[in-house]
Amino acid sequence: MSNLTLHSHFQPIYSLAHRRTVGVEALLRAEQAGVAIPPQQAYLDHDDTQSRHEFDLRVSTEHIRHFAASTPGESWLFLNIDASTLSSLARTQALISMLQQSGVPAARVVVEILEHALEADEILIAGSRLLREAGFLIAIDDFGTGHSNLDRVCLLEPDLIKFDRNLLRSATKQARTRNLLTKLVHLAHEIGALVVVEGVETEADVLVALESGCDLIQGYYVARPALQPDSDEIITRRIDTRWDELMVRELMKRKLARRQIELARQAFVQSAIALMQGTSFTDAAQPMLTLPDVIRCFLLDSTGRQIGRNLNTREAPSRANPKFAPLADTTGAVWSRRPYFQHAIDQPGVLYMSEPYLSMTDTRHCITLSMAIEIDEDLHVLCADVLVPKTMGLAD
Repeated sequence: MSNLTLHSHFQPIYSLAHRRTVGVEALLRAEQAGVAIPPQQAYLDHDDTQSRHEFDLRVSTEHIRHFAASTPGESWLFLNIDASTLSSLARTQALISMLQQSGVPAARVVVEILEHALEADEILIAGSRLLREAGFLIAIDDFGTGHSNLDRVCLLEPDLIKFDRNLLRSATKQARTRNLLTKLVHLAHEIGALVVVEGVETEADVLVALESGCDLIQGYYVARPALQPDSDEIITRRIDTRWDELMVRELMKRKLARRQIELARQAFVQSAIALMQGTSFTDAAQPMLTLPDVIRCFLLDSTGRQIGRNLNTREAPSRANPKFAPLADTTGAVWSRRPYFQHAIDQPGVLYMSEPYLSMTDTRHCITLSMAIEIDEDLHVLCADVLVPKTMGLAD
């Protein structure tokens, strides 16, 4: 289809922190004799690799020409590059040469590579290195589809990772996926990549994206693709409404969570004092075990080895998953590697509260309160597992 007419539409990529558009993704619009041709079909009509690569260069040239003419300032241009162009170093170099001749600084161009195309391909990795050395940014597109592999992603050392829209769809419906989304954002940050959440189409999508801690968002709710997409004045007004709603909700969550944890802390200190005064563990733990959110209490020696069995609340056995019954008896278990033991033993007499984690005993999310205390002149660590407040956003 050499007689195709090509146009570029741009879709804003919006920074939640900066409250403005920081980039645009270029999207192909093709016509033949006045009839719109779907972008995928336009590519499919080039049935050999070289022809497809040449068409891809033609598309990218149109995108960057339109970008240079219409997008002043320091924003990024996100370019979807076809696998054919990245299938050999010569074709990748041809792309680099074209982009360098465009007059748009390399630092303003983000080359998007589909996540499922990685597969640890040595040529692709070498090509991405050429792009990076030339000053272009690398983005992994559609992360979270199929068999995503962080090892493969790390090989490309991306500057940005774009999370697939289906991951967001699932996160709006399931608490577990919302938690996973947040963790994946954290992992992306750990490897040095900013996160773009794609497919933001509804108010619920915006709230989930905000809660995830992602950096940038893209989708119809932000702005639809257009020759001249919506201005930041229009976009920010939409986002700010959801931001205000989230802040009010988060404030209430934190208030409820603080109250729940404070009650547990007060009861924990009461139990610790009773133990140091010679009260039996069973009796001393009662102030803790009467609280509805406490799962169990247990006692460790100075090496982290558990003394006796867990003291469970009345609620715990009925909620525990019988599939994990082999893990229920923790008598003699060694918890010395757990942060709640290490922090407590390093600072005797100081109450420590762990980060939320998955309990190995019954696979519920909990936090552990711990304190190193002296009982009969020997150092022990008193511990209590408390259900993570639902207001903290974790599913139990």
